[in-house]
Amino acid sequence: MLILSPVDRASEVPELAAAGAGELYAGYVPPFWSETFGPVVSCNRRSFDEANVGSFDDLCALVHAAAVRDVPVHVALNASPIPEGMIPRLVTTAAELSRIGVRGVIVSDLPFLLALRDAKIPRLAPHASTLFPAFNGMTVAFLRRSGAVRGILARELSTAEIAAMVPTAGETRLETIGFRGRCPNIEGFCTHLHDDPRRTWPCELRYAKEWVGQGEAIPPEILAAIERDEGADRFFSCGLCAVPLLERAGVHALKIVGRGSETARKVAAVRAVAAMRAYGREAIPGPEECAARGKALYRETFGRPCGPVNCYFPEFRPGENE
Repeated sequence: MLILSPVDRASEVPELAAAGAGELYAGYVPPFWSETFGPVVSCNRRSFDEANVGSFDDLCALVHAAAVRDVPVHVALNASPIPEGMIPRLVTTAAELSRIGVRGVIVSDLPFLLALRDAKIPRLAPHASTLFPAFNGMTVAFLRRSGAVRGILARELSTAEIAAMVPTAGETRLETIGFRGRCPNIEGFCTHLHDDPRRTWPCELRYAKEWVGQGEAIPPEILAAIERDEGADRFFSCGLCAVPLLERAGVHALKIVGRGSETARKVAAVRAVAAMRAYGREAIPGPEECAARGKALYRETFGRPCGPVNCYFPEFRPGENE
């Protein structure tokens, strides 16, 4: 199983590759998109400068730095929905990306995915974003017929559910997100913009609440559900416990969230996932052993114990299955 790391500039490539990243993904906003929509509405759900490669020349340098280390680069073009008039221009952009060596584009708009399928751009693999989202094998099959070479699965699945999807995926490679950035919402149904330069997203804020239902107060169980993820810091999200099981099941890649973050944080994340992958290859552990090692590695990485609000995979959430 490959480790897919975020990258924002060419200077980060050597450290990320040395730490164990087998693939990289970046954000890039074509000039025509910025001229049309301004600085807030990004074509890849990140509008602050640090989360996007600065220019086409910078992207060329990044791809070259990765190529000499035999590390493929993918680019996020996962705005959704995309205005119909923008789709031909983004297909042209995708073709330009292929010519400089980019090997995949991450998309979340169905008409854009279909347009890429019909364009048959050489050496460029369309990746179906988790924004679709894929909860089952039927969705993966639909995305494959729509042109996706890779399907990025919904973040809410258990390792058993993911493992059950691998045999039916056929030639479609499956990718799962498993470190940093766990979203409390179902992304395919979420309309939040990630445009705050302070990196605090709408799903992490605490909100004032006014009850307008029956009775005089919010029922405790509803209040608990509303407040469960409020104030959570997505930086501490983790799925380390599941890494050996996902690799054993045949998942192609595990993605680390973190475009726009500091290089040291990206490198630390790659090293943590690589360490858990190495443990799984050496020990062939079961779920209990994976949980023990994953939680210990989490503490080593973050300097704090893990908690259920930050755990990617429900079967490993502390306190829920112990």
